[in-house]
Amino acid sequence: MRQTILDMSDAKLIFNSILSHWNNANQALGGAGIVLKGNFDRNAFLNSAVEFDHLSEVIESAGKQRDRASEQLSLYKENMRATMQRFGYLVRGLYPGSDFESALPALPDVRTNEEKFLAPIERMAKVWSQINSVSELILPDGTTLEAFAQGVEVLRQAFRVREKTFLNERNLRSSRRLNHQILVDRAVQYRSVVLGTFGEESVLAETLPYLWPKQDRRKKVQQRLEVVSTQSKDETRMSALLA
Repeated sequence: MRQTILDMSDAKLIFNSILSHWNNANQALGGAGIVLKGNFDRNAFLNSAVEFDHLSEVIESAGKQRDRASEQLSLYKENMRATMQRFGYLVRGLYPGSDFESALPALPDVRTNEEKFLAPIERMAKVWSQINSVSELILPDGTTLEAFAQGVEVLRQAFRVREKTFLNERNLRSSRRLNHQILVDRAVQYRSVVLGTFGEESVLAETLPYLWPKQDRRKKVQQRLEVVSTQSKDETRMSALLA
């Protein structure tokens, strides 16, 4: 049997359709109804479908948390970069041509990862410490080296929080994919059992929900007109034949 191409956007609707159809099939069959391999019945399918819906809701919430963490990290990055820029201006103005000026790192790209973003920050903190051994440098807004170091730790924490939210979302999506595949496999098995139990011409077979576009759709009966030659050269007749 071909593999399904059912996607997440179709899943809930089709799983609900399978559940509704399964209920009708059980009523028609009587007894325990249709039970698949491993004692997997309609209730087991329902429980998996409920879990699928729950995971979808949790993933949506996790995505929002990831977005908030990313926005917070971006804000911290921008603020840190602005602080570094102000520090650079002061050093160039107060210590022109000095080793302090030549040791100033380039401003980090806010699009880089934690390692690349923090590397120039750590170099700047080293320059700041060296300057303070001569004369303490405090930024106009009151930021000291100690306050800057605290800001760096906040930034590190923001990186960790964002990574945690990404990991959480990835794990949830992985769980949903596994759950989704189980439901799809069981839906495929269910269709086969219905066709084998009730026959292809039954109402239950005709109303089976599709798991992919145009699945098992019957070809429309078409007429093909064919010219059939007769003994007479002057006459022909048309014959309608079913395709």
